Amino acid sequence: MGLILPQKVKIKWTPTTRQYYESKGYIYTNFSEEFEVNAEDLTKGSSTPVNIKCDFCGSEKQMPYKDYLKLRSNLYCCPKCLSHKKKYRDKNGILCFVEVPYRNKEWLYNEYIVKNRTAQEIAEENSINLRTLREWISKFELTKKRDLKQELPKEKIYTMYFIQHMTSEEIGKQYNLCGNTVISLLKEYGYEIPTRSELIRTYYNQKGGYEKVRKTQSTIENRIKSSCRQRGISIKDFNGFSTTEAHMARNNTYYKEWVQKVFERDNYTCQCCGKRGGKLNAHHLYNFSKYVKLRYDINNGITFCEQCHLIKYPNSFHSIYGEKNNTPEQVNEFIQKYTKKL
Repeated sequence: MGLILPQKVKIKWTPTTRQYYESKGYIYTNFSEEFEVNAEDLTKGSSTPVNIKCDFCGSEKQMPYKDYLKLRSNLYCCPKCLSHKKKYRDKNGILCFVEVPYRNKEWLYNEYIVKNRTAQEIAEENSINLRTLREWISKFELTKKRDLKQELPKEKIYTMYFIQHMTSEEIGKQYNLCGNTVISLLKEYGYEIPTRSELIRTYYNQKGGYEKVRKTQSTIENRIKSSCRQRGISIKDFNGFSTTEAHMARNNTYYKEWVQKVFERDNYTCQCCGKRGGKLNAHHLYNFSKYVKLRYDINNGITFCEQCHLIKYPNSFHSIYGEKNNTPEQVNEFIQKYTKKL
């Protein structure tokens, strides 16, 4: 409906609009004298308030006639109804509205609270991402108390995490939880959560120990199979490794074990700034490419945080000394300079 018709409004005679209204059949009286006109006869630039009606809820309000014309639509949607609708213009430029269910508080309450559906299910049904739906749930203050211990009893979460070796993120995805919530629940049940290094050691032990994994990874046959699998080709089409020797040396079990041992020896602490945890790097005192025999020597490694190590950070080790032909003397000088600044 939009503009309520028939509707008459009062305006005053002015020199600028006299000719227009006379052409519409209105009889001029005196300057500034009020007279009634049909709302649809108002000039396009008129600021005279007119009554309009929401086509969806029936509520009425007043709006300047010129603003009503800017809508370019026979329909009017009040702000309340618009909160759960999407507006667009068709090929002719006419304003149209379409219902968006999840923006309607009553609809979302019924689906999320009454029917007890998960946010993930509702988001997928409406073809939106989960974050968007959660924003609307929060906006409408729709909260429901979840009994996590009933959903994930002690025996069940133990089986998933410790027996099936599912990650906390994988478990959380099944129950619409974040990984940290799963970890907190495990701790609440009294389970000790192993550190990353402990999980790595357990994995290698299950595979027969570090030495067996090293030998398996190091055989030329297995390296060729792995290369073909990653490149999506058959073994008969293999024509050599696509990566450099140095790259492979940084991606084998020996290197990963060396990094882990350097971190553990340094107590996961940057030996320059003293920051513990976070994003850490293991740096070679004698450079990696030249001193091949020292690549996996724990005494040839030192722990740096990313800010102190990587070239992309100003005043970091590699931004000062470059990334080639590095020496222990450079490391000592770098740490001493940092200490003097404190």
